[in-house]
Amino acid sequence: MLESRGHSSGYLSVVKQIIDALQLKSEEVVLEVGCGSGVLDRWLANYTTRRNPIIGVDVNRYLLREATALARKEGVEDVITFHGGDAEALPFRENQVDVAFSFTVFEEGNADRMLAELVRVTKPGGRIAVMVRALDIPWVINVPLPDNLKTKAQIPHGFVAAEGCADGGLYRRFHQAGLTQVQMFPQFAASSRPDTAQAQFAHSAIVSTLNPEEMQEWHAAVAQAGADRTYFIAQPFHCALGTKPETAR
Repeated sequence: MLESRGHSSGYLSVVKQIIDALQLKSEEVVLEVGCGSGVLDRWLANYTTRRNPIIGVDVNRYLLREATALARKEGVEDVITFHGGDAEALPFRENQVDVAFSFTVFEEGNADRMLAELVRVTKPGGRIAVMVRALDIPWVINVPLPDNLKTKAQIPHGFVAAEGCADGGLYRRFHQAGLTQVQMFPQFAASSRPDTAQAQFAHSAIVSTLNPEEMQEWHAAVAQAGADRTYFIAQPFHCALGTKPETAR
């Protein structure tokens, strides 16, 4: 699913907008916290024409092994290094990287600790970006369903830990962390193929809330939208960027 999402044009359009807003300079060291299979790190290495050293961190050792193998397979292992580490206690010294970002990880733990760690390891004047799933914004589902069933299907789905963040509270956290030049914007990532792992993951979340009769309507509607080539699901995300002050508050 991580690879499927990371190759989706809709998801990558959101990622690209964030990366462009970070205004990477050549040679700046970039850190991704919660890199998973490294799909975005590989994309970034090519997008920046390998001008930036990239560090990927994840707590999952299996995913790190896969990330290393995939980077080698795509010939970008010379600019990407992967490390094991907890987002709430990163294995790096203070002021080590120029840019740090974390996408769809703040939902899974203590969001304030994670943000504090991103700030700690980023150099003064460096930039930080975070994207979280927006569970306070309905999905947009373009399949031919009755209004009442479409409303039910568009209810946001996804796990969020007790101290996690999956809503507009992300923006408040950025200001409270003392970051400056904060940019705040929600985005939608559209998936237009119902047969991908990413789409099937979304479908399973929707179907889990439906009764048997509604499930039949859902599957028929998805099939119809696919045949008509009008299918898409657009999932909302909250995105925030900020700059670490040159001097402490």
